[in-house]
Amino acid sequence: MHLSRDVTIEQPGGGTVLDAHVMAEDGRDGSPGLAPFIGYCETDLSADELRAEVTRIRAALPGLLALADIADGRPVAPSAAQVLDRLDRCLDTDSDPKVSAFVNYVKELVGEADAPAATVEDIVFAITRQRTRKSVGDRQALTDFLAEHDITHISANGPNGDLLTEPLYFRERDGRRFLVTPVGAAPAEALEYLRGAFNAQEQAAPQARTWSITTESGATVRGHLPAWAEDDPSKTDLPDNNLQFRLADVTHYQAFPGQPMVINTPFGIEGGREIYEENVLRATITCTPHSPAPAHRVPTATIVVVEDCVMEDLDPQGVADVAAKLRVQAKRLDQVAQQLADARADWAANAKLTA
Repeated sequence: MHLSRDVTIEQPGGGTVLDAHVMAEDGRDGSPGLAPFIGYCETDLSADELRAEVTRIRAALPGLLALADIADGRPVAPSAAQVLDRLDRCLDTDSDPKVSAFVNYVKELVGEADAPAATVEDIVFAITRQRTRKSVGDRQALTDFLAEHDITHISANGPNGDLLTEPLYFRERDGRRFLVTPVGAAPAEALEYLRGAFNAQEQAAPQARTWSITTESGATVRGHLPAWAEDDPSKTDLPDNNLQFRLADVTHYQAFPGQPMVINTPFGIEGGREIYEENVLRATITCTPHSPAPAHRVPTATIVVVEDCVMEDLDPQGVADVAAKLRVQAKRLDQVAQQLADARADWAANAKLTA
């Protein structure tokens, strides 16, 4: 029989609380003997069983120490389980093996620390501070990306906002871009999603659409159908003698709403004046590919100031010129509003009724 040195914990008043040693025995008469094992408190344990027993004892030690704190009237220190639970709430592995390995390493250090609660507080403070710094950086990066690509950010905080669980990016036909995020969405996650969705949509090659008109005799005419066109003029089984008229009527268009305003016009019954709400400065883009007028065979814009008052056949520069003049006029109207307010204030203070 072979024995290692004893590991013994004695009671303060005498006697033994715990004793353990490694044991092994040579074989006799061809028998294999006994492989090394641990004699532990009248029990034989394997190496793994002893490790499990040490873990159990280690977990019980904070509770044993807490008895002394209770006797002294001190606040009871949290248990190891409570300390590690606090750490778990701070560290989210998200099933990432690398992160999980790091968290397990941190937990091991905490378990071996003389003051695990204080160690966890230090770790939590450092991680929280780092996360705060990273969150600020992520939020700024998201803001910069939105501004760079003219994307409107909307938080889904309306009555049914809880139905949205993931970010949503989309682009309207007029080119406006939107990012809608759930309430409380992390900036880093929103930015990662937005970059992927933006690149996928912006870099995808748009597939050209076509319209076709087929007559009863089987003759077919096709043409380009723009992505911005609101209607598809395709038709089948058209009488042959109506083809030229049908082609002349093919018009692609997209409408843009104006601004609702109350106006006073001379368009009432028998030339009388009429006050009503009208969409002022609404616009359309149109293209009539088989028009007899060459200028109408390419997209042009029409701006309707009010009913029967229009600016027609505008090219892109023409529309830009109108927009620039309206911006100048808007500033001028801001001045009119201020001067009107000043004029009313002066009038109220100084005007006198005379007989």
